[in-house]
Amino acid sequence: MLQYLTTSFIALFDPLRDTWIWPGLVEVGKFLGTHLISGMLPAFFIAGAISVFLDKQRITKLMGAKANPLVAYPVAAFSGGILTVCSCGVIPIFTGIMQQGAGIGPAFTFLMASPAVNLLALSYTYTLLGSKFFMWRAILVMASAVAIGVSMKLICGEVEQPAETTSVIMMEEESERTDTQLVIFFFWLLVITITSTGVLDPLIFAGAEKVGIAGELMPRMLALLAEIVVLTIISFRWFEKPELKLWMRKSYDLFWIIFPKVLGGIFLCGLLAAIFPLVNFMKIFDNNDFSGNFVASVLGSMMYFGTIIGVTVVSTLKDFGMHEGPAMTLLLSAPAVSLPSILAMAPVAGAKKSAIFLALVIVFSALSGYIFGMTF
Repeated sequence: MLQYLTTSFIALFDPLRDTWIWPGLVEVGKFLGTHLISGMLPAFFIAGAISVFLDKQRITKLMGAKANPLVAYPVAAFSGGILTVCSCGVIPIFTGIMQQGAGIGPAFTFLMASPAVNLLALSYTYTLLGSKFFMWRAILVMASAVAIGVSMKLICGEVEQPAETTSVIMMEEESERTDTQLVIFFFWLLVITITSTGVLDPLIFAGAEKVGIAGELMPRMLALLAEIVVLTIISFRWFEKPELKLWMRKSYDLFWIIFPKVLGGIFLCGLLAAIFPLVNFMKIFDNNDFSGNFVASVLGSMMYFGTIIGVTVVSTLKDFGMHEGPAMTLLLSAPAVSLPSILAMAPVAGAKKSAIFLALVIVFSALSGYIFGMTF
């Protein structure tokens, strides 16, 4: 039944197949099919939970404007690495920590590090590109993320956060919940996010086979259902109903503020990828000069690369002759930022800061790839 409905829905767009908008529609379809549930939706719930359940004192103590930078920047970089989200999925979480008092430097450090060096990204890097790329990607992303965060702080300063949309609701009341309960709650949200990406599929499918459950998606869906049931139980036990309603409202508000802009950006990326395919630029990437790294960084920052797809694309381009320097540049810039993420970020952080962040990602990614190519 589901397959029939999906096929029927796709058939509605067949008359557009030969038009100029088709590549954009294809990218939107791929995004909705592979990243909506596995990346974006869990990110909105995490962002809503950060804004409602995690008070400002906790954020400002670790990543606030007056926090010790020797603590704030490493915490921002490493906490971003725990999440498994793409450049668009991290925007709602970035919004949440900004609204809860994070300093501009640590917040943008988190924004750079999370999609570029998360656990899933590193895992696929090791599998497809080897230990050298795996190790140096982690090092270069962390160093670039901190450098970008510090640069954002120096260039933009600590200015007041932009006023929130009137539909966005915050909650500042104190609660009797313990730190342990909060840790378990956010850990369980993270488990649901990781499960939805398919990282845990080998374990899930092995367990499902033992109890006689088969199918391509059924074991993962049942695992997600069980995890959501557990999350529901602990949520109703540890939080008040008004807080839970506020969490849902906050997640909903963030979704409608950010998600339409993401879809528009994905559509534009599809059009750009069709007009400027990377394979047409392979002569530029066959050596490690700075111009090749810069072009790789610019092209990567304009396109949308999912966590898995980005590594696969770089691996394929290396097989076509791309030098290791531009390959590393693309591996850093492409997942970290994209046209959709910049469009979604602008209403939250402001157009100026979004443009500066994009420029810094391009420069530091190109520089990192150039250094990597010279060294190896």
